Amino acid sequence: MSTVTTPPRLKSPLKGNGVSLPLFEFEPIESLEARLNRREPNSYLLRLGAFKRESLAKPTHNLISLFCGGGGLDLGLSFAGFGTRVASDVAPAFVDTVVANLPHAKACKEDALQLTKQKLCALAGTTKIDLIAAGPPCQSFSILGRRGALADPRGKLALKYFDLIAAIRPKAFLFENVPGLLSVNNGEDWRTLVEYAKKKTGYYLHSARLNAASFGIPQFRERVILVGLKQNVAFEFPEVPTGPKAEEITASLTNRNGEGIPSSWALQSVSGLPNHDIREHGPKVRARYMKIAPGHRDRTDHTDRIDPLKPSGTVLVGSGAGGGRPHIHPFEPRVISVREAARLQSFPDWYLFQGTSTAQYRQVGNAVPPLLAYEVGKKIAEAIARFK
Repeated sequence: MSTVTTPPRLKSPLKGNGVSLPLFEFEPIESLEARLNRREPNSYLLRLGAFKRESLAKPTHNLISLFCGGGGLDLGLSFAGFGTRVASDVAPAFVDTVVANLPHAKACKEDALQLTKQKLCALAGTTKIDLIAAGPPCQSFSILGRRGALADPRGKLALKYFDLIAAIRPKAFLFENVPGLLSVNNGEDWRTLVEYAKKKTGYYLHSARLNAASFGIPQFRERVILVGLKQNVAFEFPEVPTGPKAEEITASLTNRNGEGIPSSWALQSVSGLPNHDIREHGPKVRARYMKIAPGHRDRTDHTDRIDPLKPSGTVLVGSGAGGGRPHIHPFEPRVISVREAARLQSFPDWYLFQGTSTAQYRQVGNAVPPLLAYEVGKKIAEAIARFK
């Protein structure tokens, strides 16, 4: 198996120190950009707009998606040519979102532990599957969770995934998760998981730790990717943005000297878009948020305020009933909307999230950034093309 690799790193995001500063004088985005002499066109929204739904009509490969969530992985892989035939998740609203947005997807709203080759292939309409992709529940692996890992029932779902790979025998598989998986239990769980995958499937394995910000996405978000190939062909992970408007976004990354695409670019022109319902806060919360400078953290609810000139921190799940909250908007005393979070994650504006507000935040916060999945998917497609 290839070793875990990481593309060239961008500078780390500013860490909040928990200190509420005196009332912050918020400058409009245009003023901040002008002050730093950074007036290049918004290449991020230009690139995001270039990924059209129409391009998904005729996929060149098929895909079964397990633990599909809100469909970030599905969408990115679909842009790379892998059309989702089956979208499976135990949360009905999550599956509804994927099926509503992707033209060939069929719903499977079952507990993953009850899934079989027969059920999945019957829904897919074929036993010849090109790719199976999944991001099993990451709470047991995450630094935000209890880190119970494979001892946690949710962690065992990862083993179930590899059992299904062994039964269906696709040309390739993609497993993704949070980087905390590499260190939990001193790395023992990661080694156990990889060894299980290798013995159970017999596939040739490749792994990497990728940061969305390295690919022109305005968010610092790392994911661990494990790719398995049925044949021993050359494979390499992506390192730079490719595809629609890649030259423009690459030029912007170069101009910013390692600072990444500014989050403010993702938050422009959202008024009137679907899933942009602004959460109302009480006077006390609004007054407190007004005192938090961009790049710093509110001490009461531990929510970070976005620095508009840098990629945001990792977009969180958020909850309408407590729990993890979305980031605070850089210029307004409120948390960001579902659509604003989706923009930071690289979901195009035509992608609509189903379910309650809480369900929508969960879908966005748990997702793999689609344009990151797109880059990995293209590399998998290139590898499959080398099969004999």
